[in-house]
Amino acid sequence: MGDHDESAATGGSEGSGDAEGATDPPLVEAGAAVVGSALGRGAVVAVPSVGGYCLAVQVGTNDAEARLEALAADPEGPHYAVGHRDDVRALTSGWTDEVERLLERCWPGPVDVFLPRASEAAEAPAEAADEEGPDAGGWAVTVGMPDGRALRRLCKEHGPWRTIPLSFNKPSEVAHAFDAADVALVVDGGRREGEPPTLVDATVTPVRVLREGALPSQFVVATMAMGSRKRWFSRSRKKGD
Repeated sequence: MGDHDESAATGGSEGSGDAEGATDPPLVEAGAAVVGSALGRGAVVAVPSVGGYCLAVQVGTNDAEARLEALAADPEGPHYAVGHRDDVRALTSGWTDEVERLLERCWPGPVDVFLPRASEAAEAPAEAADEEGPDAGGWAVTVGMPDGRALRRLCKEHGPWRTIPLSFNKPSEVAHAFDAADVALVVDGGRREGEPPTLVDATVTPVRVLREGALPSQFVVATMAMGSRKRWFSRSRKKGD
């Protein structure tokens, strides 16, 4: 998760808890039923992630993504979180055997994947494909998996999520920055310290590591090369039969 300016990250809402009549969103545990209920009705919630908090909405609910974008800026987005790797298929037009193998071997784990966006991604301009990473524009998405079983289970049952990273690291900071009318609740807990996920570019073949993080880039390279060797040996054996 990148470091963003706090005023941009909160979409100008910072300090709204001090406004007359404003109410801070409540702090709740990830396993509380109210979290799933809020996501299911399309409410914006704040969830922890390594590097800080992010705002999240369930994809496809009540214009939730538009309301999310009105609350916070996401210059390196869009970002998505999934609870199961098969959920990635609906988010990208670039699903391949190589992507499936990458996710199978690296998830659940500290890896974010940069992928062509569904539908409009297929019409990405040629010059955009030469850009490196999330700054290439809206033709691609960054997809990750929440850290911790409780959040992954929540995302699997009430996801996938569109997310926007914030610069806040404490739940009380998030709660104080937004009004409960805009952010329904703040999930208290989760791991927020540590290296960010490793970012892998899957818009190209073979995939490449754009930013090394908690998972060593050598692991990604080695595990993908192993798959290539297995396929080569498999073809060789078939030819020899």
